[in-house]
Amino acid sequence: MLRTVKAEIATILLALVLALPVSGYDLSPELRQRVDRLIADIEATPTTATNAVERVAILWDWANAVSLQGAVVPKNLPKIAFGIPYPIPGLQTSLRQIKAVDTYARYLATIERDPGAFGEVSVEPASAVHAGSWQTVRVVWKVGSFGLPEGGGVVASQHYAGGYGRLQVDDPDGDNYVSATTSNPAVRFELDRAAVWGSYGGFRGPESFPMFRVRGGALRAGDTVAVVYGDRSGGGRGLEIGIFSNDAIALPLLVDAGNGDLHELPLPTFEVVGGEAYGVHGFAPSIVASGEELTISVRSEDRFYNRATEKIPGYEVLRDGEKIADLPAGQALHDLPLRFAEPGVARVSFRSPDGKIVGSANPIWVRDRPVERIYWGETHGHCGFAEGQGTPEGYFAFARDDARLDFVTLSEHDLTITDGHWKYLNDAAEQFHREGELIVFPGYEWSVNRQRGGHHNVFFRGPGFDRVAGHEAPDLTMLYRGLREKHDPEDVLIIPHAHQNGDFRLSDLGMERLIEIMSGHGTFEWFGQRYLEHGYRVGFVGASDDHRGHPGYSPGHQSTAGVRSNIFQFGGLAGAWAPAKSTDAVFDALKARRAVATTGAQRIILDARLNGGAIGSELAQSETREVEGRAIGTGPIRTIELLRNGEAVGSYDTGEAAAAEAPAGEVIVRFYSESYVTIRDNPRGQHTWRGSLRVENGRLLGARYLGTPHRDSDQLEIEGDELRFDLATRGSSRAIALTLEGASASTRLAFDLDAVRERGTAPTQVRTPQEFPATTFSLVVPTAERVPNEEVLEAGRYRDRVSVERAAGFRDDVEFSFSDRGGQPGDWYYVRVEQVDGHLAWSSPWWVGGEPPR
Repeated sequence: MLRTVKAEIATILLALVLALPVSGYDLSPELRQRVDRLIADIEATPTTATNAVERVAILWDWANAVSLQGAVVPKNLPKIAFGIPYPIPGLQTSLRQIKAVDTYARYLATIERDPGAFGEVSVEPASAVHAGSWQTVRVVWKVGSFGLPEGGGVVASQHYAGGYGRLQVDDPDGDNYVSATTSNPAVRFELDRAAVWGSYGGFRGPESFPMFRVRGGALRAGDTVAVVYGDRSGGGRGLEIGIFSNDAIALPLLVDAGNGDLHELPLPTFEVVGGEAYGVHGFAPSIVASGEELTISVRSEDRFYNRATEKIPGYEVLRDGEKIADLPAGQALHDLPLRFAEPGVARVSFRSPDGKIVGSANPIWVRDRPVERIYWGETHGHCGFAEGQGTPEGYFAFARDDARLDFVTLSEHDLTITDGHWKYLNDAAEQFHREGELIVFPGYEWSVNRQRGGHHNVFFRGPGFDRVAGHEAPDLTMLYRGLREKHDPEDVLIIPHAHQNGDFRLSDLGMERLIEIMSGHGTFEWFGQRYLEHGYRVGFVGASDDHRGHPGYSPGHQSTAGVRSNIFQFGGLAGAWAPAKSTDAVFDALKARRAVATTGAQRIILDARLNGGAIGSELAQSETREVEGRAIGTGPIRTIELLRNGEAVGSYDTGEAAAAEAPAGEVIVRFYSESYVTIRDNPRGQHTWRGSLRVENGRLLGARYLGTPHRDSDQLEIEGDELRFDLATRGSSRAIALTLEGASASTRLAFDLDAVRERGTAPTQVRTPQEFPATTFSLVVPTAERVPNEEVLEAGRYRDRVSVERAAGFRDDVEFSFSDRGGQPGDWYYVRVEQVDGHLAWSSPWWVGGEPPR
């Protein structure tokens, strides 16, 4: 009874807040009149399904207006404005959303009356903490004029992409324990729970989080509340910090106003940086002219691919094994100027004095007077303006300083951004844009669910363009129409992606010129093929869909410590063949499909021509189709294939005839899973490969992942002649190199795989997630030949594979040619390159003859 009375008192107090004059922000007279009416209506009657649409329209205009003047709009407010006017599957109008209309109106009314009503927060320690460490983080909230009545509470929510440990309040002796105290001696806290949804809570729906409910009095302006994350007083290790660096990791705090309203406090954040040097990586321009000065960026990184901050050695710099320079110790980033006088491929590597840390740069193709060069970029990434982490400034700084990209965009989800966010993103793009150095394209991700068209990244040639968000265009045809009404299609580029997949039955021929076929979610070559099968002439790019502020060099990280993320593999890149590193040259090259896609941030150089036409060309009908090109890998190249209309019509032998014998004792175990779907649905999920292999008639001396291993989740454990592993694939392969002793023609690998169920898919699937039963089998280790022995695992329509092969004699620089005859008008072709380590590169297609789509 007492709690009910106090809740009623809190409601009365909030009504009094609404009754006060609201004029803190400059609104047009028409909008001010609508806002005043909305406040009066909410005070009189709660929002219902009947009046929600009208009220949301006013709330959304109000939120956009105040956001342009610097107000912080509640994180989920744009989402309800997105879902209620146009009920969309997956974003259906719900009682939760309807109630939130009144909550957010009360919030905006409160900050209009007093921008500091919700007080201020400070975070200790103020200095950065190391990735993967254990810490105690103390957040102090200084209460503002809003106060907090008895019966209200402070909610310690959790950002799903924060990377830190799962918060708990039940075990003071345990890890990730959270506690709270207040400076007000009359107030004590009582533990409770609150349901929170969205980026600052349960991402797909409400989840329960700890609440410290106010008892014994009320919190007044000037009181403080200290929330301690990773409280060690009971003996726990503290808060487990995520494994990725970021300039602003969020620790969301909300207050329950005593009537069930949850209001966000100013967002507490802390910085995470890398730790001890574990590896070294170089970023170089892929193509340079003979005698031209170039700069290689040399980056020391910790074991999780963050920029290192401690115990950074010096390095010897070598070209093709010969020392050419020294770099001093103690510096994480070096800019190394070099010149190469003669044409050829330069490979530069780095080695610490003790030889424990080694690495290399991407290959550099030195050419006489190159007409075009390949520039590398990121076309899909997020920060804390959507459901990711960090600031736009941190995102762009990473692209410039750490990933050394040539072009980049920050494509925040439109369902989370206001007009104020959009202006901020455009201003940040202008701030970091440097012609000839880093090209920044403003953009956003149109984020309507699969049934209404699926996710599409939208980019503009430069700043100052209006977005067409799902709030006003909740259907794909409405997006196309809205962009054409507002802008010249030549200034707009649309790239759909597969995870929440674009509708490949629809495309705008002037704006939708590229398809994202690879990201941190998986590899989806089939997705690009679906557009091509429907007659659309589109090219290919790779990307990351990074949410952690690491565009262009993005490992697949956990969302929350100990929980695997949907974004599980190293992100890819888009390569643009362009005559200059300038805004128009790169944008026009992407629009012209002069593009390649790669996995794992690998700068694999792929240059090819069909009948003399550049990648992405539409060519006249010809009976003979001749393809010539060159692939320069970041490692040995396993296969180069030419595909016509989605089927391989040629495979180029990349091995050396004189190198048929493998190095003694090394074999490659490869795991591959398919990701396609046969109906229009989000792609099949990850296949988790968990189990063991045992070497029979030989000894197992060592094992290592090839490519870019996921050092937080990939598992390799050797016990005697048995190897236990835990990894995942989705549309491509992962490779493990085994070092064997005493291998012979009778050596076998005996596999014992656990039962698994596919995971990591986007929601609202039509199809059923596939299950693979536990299974055992064995494979003979090949002796000299490179043809793999493989086991096919079938489940439903899918044929996943485990294979063992030799990896000798493959080259990392291959000139190739194909000849195809007898095709039909309208055939499309592309080249696919696969390295021994599993990384891939694709050219965009060519079209030969046929009637172009209209």
